[in-house]
Amino acid sequence: MAQDMNEDRDLYSSELKELLRETLKHSIEGEFSTHSEDPYFYTKKGYPLQTEIDGLPLYPEFIPEVLLTWANLDTTIKRHKEDILVLDLETTGLRSNGIFAFMIGLGYYENEQYIVEQIFLPDPEAELNSFDRLIELIKEKSLLITFNGKTFDVPVLESRLLYHQIWLNLREMEHLDLLHIARRLWKNKLPSCALETLEFYILGQIRDKELDIAGGEIPQTYFNYLINGDPELIRRVFLHNHTDILHTAALFTLICNSISYPPEKGMDIRIDYHSLAMLYQSQNRIDIAKNILLDLLSLGFIDKDILRELGFIYKKEKDYDSAYDCFEIAASLNCPIAMQESCIILEYKYKRYAKALEIAEKLKAYLLSRPIVNLNKVTNTEKRIERLKLKLNKIK
Repeated sequence: MAQDMNEDRDLYSSELKELLRETLKHSIEGEFSTHSEDPYFYTKKGYPLQTEIDGLPLYPEFIPEVLLTWANLDTTIKRHKEDILVLDLETTGLRSNGIFAFMIGLGYYENEQYIVEQIFLPDPEAELNSFDRLIELIKEKSLLITFNGKTFDVPVLESRLLYHQIWLNLREMEHLDLLHIARRLWKNKLPSCALETLEFYILGQIRDKELDIAGGEIPQTYFNYLINGDPELIRRVFLHNHTDILHTAALFTLICNSISYPPEKGMDIRIDYHSLAMLYQSQNRIDIAKNILLDLLSLGFIDKDILRELGFIYKKEKDYDSAYDCFEIAASLNCPIAMQESCIILEYKYKRYAKALEIAEKLKAYLLSRPIVNLNKVTNTEKRIERLKLKLNKIK
């Protein structure tokens, strides 16, 4: 009797799953995998590379060496678009621990198209089978591109692969996480470096709130789908993930096409060129960093940070006259570091103690006027003031 009831329950469960699969397939354009048990659902759409999506190209002219160097990627390898795999997950939670990916969004280049492929779990039991396609693509590609993938997507996948006893070291694959380079380029210019913020300010895109879905709502939406099987619930998640994969490629393209210097098509107002100069400086490309800063000044960007950094470059080159000119203007714009550097040059290079004392006293007054007073800096400035006074007295 109990055995008959179990068989009836299994048959009902099997028939219900089949009904839900047919409903999903008729509502969202896609196919089920050929697995006999627990197949996953997938969608696939190609975009010709010669076209633009909402005015956004999807593949760069080339990958600049400065980007590869900054990301610690091998600069000796000639990369082709077919080597790239874009990855974005939709998961059952917003933290990387104790969750699984119910949708794996993939972007790759094939036959002069950018392909967006989405792997979806109509039920959690399909997770193991869903890894077949992911592993296939990972073995074909050599450069992984994500947005926050180092912190989130890759750890989630590693955890789930390990759970299923699949030994695949994703960290051996070269990985460019666009969140980190975006922070380097825009953290001082934008309210945040979230993908949606970059879409608005940098890519010029606004998501349709009625068709898309907020990231924080996605886990509960999947759970609701599992309860009632309504594919309309999950349609917005498909669109959200699809857009993520498109915009990750578009952001990658814009970064690659914009950070080479000098720009072939003129300066791009979306780029924070001061931050770009600092990127080049961090890679010891001082000449390019210097040219960017000089170009900004020639265009009328009289900014204390730009002047300060240019002053340090001149100082490193031992061009103290040019360094002092930069520090002096930056100091007049209330840059405390520039005030300090002006004092150093005046005291030790020019021996102009009276002028150095004047700036040191202005620096002390500025430091004491701040909402939070740095006592160490005040003490050091006071010591400089006393030293300069002694030097002036000796001259007299």
